[in-house]
Amino acid sequence: MLQEQYEKHNLEMQPYRHYLAEYQNMDPRDISRHLEIPFNENTGLFRVNFMERSYTVSHPDLEIHCLDEEDNQAVLCGDIHAKILLLRYFTEGDYMRATGNLLSYRDLPWGDVYYRQFYGRCILRLSRMFGNRLETFCFIMENLKGIRKEYGDAAYEFNFLEGLRLCFVLWAGDEEFPPSAQILFSDNFPLAYAAEDAAHPGHEPEIIYILYAFVIPGTGLYIFKSLFRVFGCGSSSP
Repeated sequence: MLQEQYEKHNLEMQPYRHYLAEYQNMDPRDISRHLEIPFNENTGLFRVNFMERSYTVSHPDLEIHCLDEEDNQAVLCGDIHAKILLLRYFTEGDYMRATGNLLSYRDLPWGDVYYRQFYGRCILRLSRMFGNRLETFCFIMENLKGIRKEYGDAAYEFNFLEGLRLCFVLWAGDEEFPPSAQILFSDNFPLAYAAEDAAHPGHEPEIIYILYAFVIPGTGLYIFKSLFRVFGCGSSSP
């Protein structure tokens, strides 16, 4: 189904097929040990936490099911950019516990390359949507099980993928200054997604899409779908 849905978008299917083949050729027990992700040898399933939702992921065929909501509502079950992001973590990522320090996008090894896209599609969008709606922002972040932080006028840190954490920070606008925002990454992100997309020049990494297009359940607000492409490969359509 996924192949039929995205066949016409070869820029997405090409990296998907590449990382899927690598995943299928790997021993799932090695993945489990290397990344400290639980794997049940009897069922052939990984147990993965992604954007505060729990999923089962099969090996080798990559069947994904959400344990917390219907599959058709779960971003990891249906979005090819999310699948590429997960496959890249399984096949190329290294695991390290975060120390508690947070990094800006520019602090990441490849941050300068895509900062303009990331700022426009993620940071600026976040500030425009919620810079004057802090109560709505706090409500959404608490539904994501976010932890309140003492940054800016409102800030929340939450789990992105298996110990990789994000922090959204907002400064409210006033008569003199417009609202502003920042998105921070836990300091284990560079190990999880250390490789730059050199094989696919000109295309933004997957994680920009996740923050740009992820739908917060029950709000009707599209905040995050751009955060997927910062760590993978895909088309460059906005």
